[in-house]
This record gives sequence, structure tokens and C-alpha cells, in this order.
Amino acid sequence: MIKRRVMVRSALALGLGLASALAFLLVCGVGCQKKDAGGARAIEDKPVAVDTAGESDPIASSQAVKGGTFNTWGSGFPKSLNYWLQPTSLTSEIAGLLFESLVILHPTENREVGILAESWTVSADKKVFTFHIDPRARFSDGHPVRAEDVQFYYDVIMNPKNLTSPMRVGLKRFDRPVVKDSLTLEVTAHEIHWNNFWEAANMVAFPKHLWANVDFNQQNFEFPAVSGPYKVSEVKMERSLTLERRADWWGRAKRYNQHKYNFDFIKYRFMEDRDKTLEAFKKGDIDAYPIYTSLIWAQKTDLDQIKKGWVAKHRVFNKEPMGFQGFAINLRRPLFQDARVREALCLLINRPLMNEKLMFNEYFLLNSYYPDLFPDNLNPHFPLRPYDPKRARELLSQAGWKPGSDGVLAKDGLRFEITFPTENPDIRHLNVYIEDLKAVGIIGKIEQVSYSTLSKRMSKFEFDMHWAAWGGGRLRDPEPQWRSNTADEEASNNYPGVKDKLVDSLIDAQKTEMDLNKRNEILARIDDRLNAIIPNVLLWQADHNRILYWAKFGTPTYVFDKFDREDCIPAYWWVDPAKEKALKEAMAEGKSLPVDTGDVHYRE
Repeated sequence: MIKRRVMVRSALALGLGLASALAFLLVCGVGCQKKDAGGARAIEDKPVAVDTAGESDPIASSQAVKGGTFNTWGSGFPKSLNYWLQPTSLTSEIAGLLFESLVILHPTENREVGILAESWTVSADKKVFTFHIDPRARFSDGHPVRAEDVQFYYDVIMNPKNLTSPMRVGLKRFDRPVVKDSLTLEVTAHEIHWNNFWEAANMVAFPKHLWANVDFNQQNFEFPAVSGPYKVSEVKMERSLTLERRADWWGRAKRYNQHKYNFDFIKYRFMEDRDKTLEAFKKGDIDAYPIYTSLIWAQKTDLDQIKKGWVAKHRVFNKEPMGFQGFAINLRRPLFQDARVREALCLLINRPLMNEKLMFNEYFLLNSYYPDLFPDNLNPHFPLRPYDPKRARELLSQAGWKPGSDGVLAKDGLRFEITFPTENPDIRHLNVYIEDLKAVGIIGKIEQVSYSTLSKRMSKFEFDMHWAAWGGGRLRDPEPQWRSNTADEEASNNYPGVKDKLVDSLIDAQKTEMDLNKRNEILARIDDRLNAIIPNVLLWQADHNRILYWAKFGTPTYVFDKFDREDCIPAYWWVDPAKEKALKEAMAEGKSLPVDTGDVHYRE
């Protein structure tokens, strides 16, 4: 599935905004013949007849215009741009600009929207999914998109010769899709599962007429035919990638795609260091700079460009699904079998102090594995576990842990020692925790390892406690992370090794529930049980996203959309000619613009 956090929303709801959504008028996007601000040629859209029927995207702004270049940060240069060979957040975003999925999630409601598929049906037994492809769909070389191209996608991913094994996990639930006719594809699942529809709906069309006889493992930087609104324009190895808006994209005819994907060019500039990226942003080489570190936000964003109104600075609060972070406790180890010990470990971490002193109170403390399911991100059935060393000592004593002559807790000849493996050079939080553990007689050790070493050890569950962060998503499947049969499955996401009959039964109940809201109710019950089991020392989470951007862009009303962060920028932002002109003049004359800072809250 193509997405970093919300896998099936997939940025594949791709669209190009037009000046007018009037039915069946031959139109060209507003500003489509203007020269790009960076001096690049402007994209001149080919006329297209826009649908009268169908819904519009409620996030897209009718004020959006075409043109300009969006310069963004791409982190380190990837080994491959092919998401299906190299799945990363970057390649996921790129894939979403080049290819379209059959169906996506609506941007503000929990329901489906057809993109490559104009319609679909689900059989009464919930195992057969039939998709009807929009007959207007075309690849960038003019070849029509057909059902066999989606079938070919399945064949490519499932081919054991291709390095696509992570993608086969979901698709192996299905028989090979059947082409019923040139535009109709039938997909049959082996058993009922709510996620079957989305696994099938997230399939894309690969150009069979071009790729049928090529080595897919070698398709790293060239995509000769795509179905989405952008195509690869230029790749400068180790430096940059430029995508070009397609003037002939068939999807511009869909009403849902109006006023979206407005940049003529999207240029990814690659650099490893985040501080160097900030310097590039300050010079104007990068247009937007998302900030994930509270230290940078608090201490490195007192910029003259912001004070002069040249750069906007916002914390954006929306409904983005949240994950959790915390120390996974390896329940496979005898040391952690007693729930009282695990609770004591929670009571010994001074989260309020760390949040204040190390993170500038930019986070809220967690008592949930699915915080956004609850009001104020707090599970009402469990109080926040406080920092309480006294109570921790009592629990450890009740569990049979007594201090030895050296002050270290011991039980049955076993000393209470915990090793924390980490690849992160920033160990400030760990040091604070280890001091509090030491105060009650627990020895904590930090083991610095390489990322590759840590990955290998985690896949084999060779750790005591490990700090891990997990993303969220609108379509959450708890099975890979919490079901008993994954606890001893090498490289599974069940780091703590949870084996619990009640959790298993709730997961099984969720599998066959097709209603998303009802599935979330089951997730809330799973959350209750996890709070009782205590497989993790929960830490904190941010309820907002932070971003700086040059004051030349038009944005949706609340900067981002309802459920996403900066990854929605290519879909919804645009270069505002008036703002761009005012910014250029202000910078040339050293004058100020109205300051644009503060918190932005998404409103229904």
C-alpha cells in the first residue's frame, strides 16, 4: 500500500485543479501558460471535458491556480525510486504521484472514493471484489489502462523473482485476479477479512505493454508510462529528483480531482542532515520545512525571516491518526513476567520532567496505544501512570525483588539488570530513566549499536527493553502487532511478545467487522486490555505537526488536510501569484509582510 502512515489513503487520490469545474467545458487550468517562478517552462494543459456528476474533494480550494515549482526535502538519496522495491516514506510519496490506486479513502469521511475504478461491487460473502475501471484512464504514453494492467501488477508483486516480498504479505490473501473483460477485474479472497477490500482496492495499474518482458528489479529510476498526474522529468544522482505535472493526465476530467496537484514541477533535494536542510530552507532553496524535533522548534526557529513575515510558522492540529511510542518490554524474558514489575517500570520514568526539560512541553503523555480514539487523546478507563518511585518500590518488593548487599535488586539469584540497545546518539532521555532505575536498585545499561545490528537483533527479539515508535493510520489492523501467533514469528511487529487470549478474540472479532467505526470500538477494547497487560512503558506523543514555509503559497483552510501532515502539500497547495510577488518585493526592499504564525486547528 502506498502511504507512510495512512496506507490506503495513499496520496493516490491524485488530481489537478482546473480554473472551473463547470460541466463538460473544455478548460485549461488557470495560470497554465504562465512562466514558472523559477524560470522553468510552464506546463500548458491540454483541454479536457470535466464531469458534471460526481463529488468534489472538500479539502481542495477553488482558489488554487496552476504553475510554479515546489522545492522540497527528500532526505538521503534513495537506492531506488521504485516504492515496490524500496518501500520508504519518500518512495511512497513518489509512487502516489506517478500511479493511481483503484479506490481511496475519502479525505474527511470514512468511506470509499473511486479513482482508477469508476465503480465496484462486493459479493454477499465479502470475499469477491469486482472493480470496473474508468474507460477514460490512460497511461502517459497514450495507451489505455485496462484490467489486465492491474492483473499484471499482481503478477509482478507476487513473482518470487522480484524483490517485492513485503508487498506480497497482503496480496497473498487473494487468488490471481480474473480479467472478466477489458475494463472489469474480479478479485477473490481466500477468507473473510475487513482489510481484503482495501488490499485489493489499493492495487495500481502497471503498463503491461511495456513491462511484460523486462526485469522489474531493474526499474529503479525510470518509469516510461505512468497513470498519475506527474511523471519523472529529471534525476540527478545523489542530488535531486524533479517531477513534472502531466498536461495530458486523464484524471483531470474527474470532478473529484479539480483544484488539486497544482505545481508544474516538484523538486526533491536530497541531503542527509536535518540541520543543513534548515540552512537550505533559510536560504530559500527549500520551500517548506517540517519539524519533528522539539529542540529545533524551540531553539532554532527564531528566524528573522519569520519576524518579517517572509516565512510562515505554524503548529497544525488536525485529526491525523496517532501511533504511540514507548519502551517495549520483552515479555519472553523471565525478568518481566510479573505485571507488578512492568507497572513499576512505568512508575519509574519521569515523563513530566523529560517533557518539560528536554521537549519544551511540546508533547502529551500517553496512556493509550490508539490515543486518537479517545477524547483529549486519553483512554478514560485508565489514569495516566504518574512518576511514583515509592509505589514502584512497593510493587517490586511485592513481586519478590529485594536489595542485595550492593543495593541491586535480586530474586532467586537473578540480579535486576536491563540493557537498552539503541542506534540513536541522543540518549538524554535514557540517561534520566537509568538514574531513576538505579535509585531503586535496578541496573540499566545503554548499548550503542548500528542500525543494521539493531534491526537484526530486534527481528530475533534479542533485547530487554527497546524504545520504539509506531505510526498511526485510519485503517488499523492490530493483528500483526498484538496477536499471539506473531509473538515468536521472526521479524514481526509484536516486539513485546504479547500472547493473550482476550486480545486474540478481539482481533478475531475485528477481522470480520466491515464498519470502520465499529472496528475502532473494538480497538478501544483492545487498548483497555493492553493497558492491563503493560507490554510497553508508554511515553508521549505530539497532537500536532510543526512546519515552516515561505509565504508564497496558497493552502487549504487549515494548512493541511484532515488526516495528514506535510505529505498532503503536493495535492492541495499552490503558488499564489499575489503572495509570491509581495514576497519578492518585500525581500528585495528589506520590508516586512504581515506575520503569519500561531496554531491552526482543523474544524469540521
